[in-house]
Amino acid sequence: MRSLANLFSPPTPEKIAEKELQDMRLTLFQAERRLLEAQMQVDYYRNMIAFLEEVHATGVEGVADRRFASPPQPETPQLQAAPPRSTPGLATIPIVPTAA
Repeated sequence: MRSLANLFSPPTPEKIAEKELQDMRLTLFQAERRLLEAQMQVDYYRNMIAFLEEVHATGVEGVADRRFASPPQPETPQLQAAPPRSTPGLATIPIVPTAA
């Protein structure tokens, strides 16, 4: 139905820009999500490599004894603060949409 309406009154440049803006925002959100997932994978593999190097160097007993001897510490995610990114002329879009 929309394509039939477009034949009689083609979309204006403003409407095209609005649609493209929505598509670009979605694309940016997806790219940022992939970046966060990749950073989580990097942290996981770094921790695994450090653990395996420690096991290789001191043996399983040494690692296990030291971990059980110290009181369990709550897991706190170590997020690295990303430097603020800005591009002239573009506004930051919040990840969670707010009711306007």
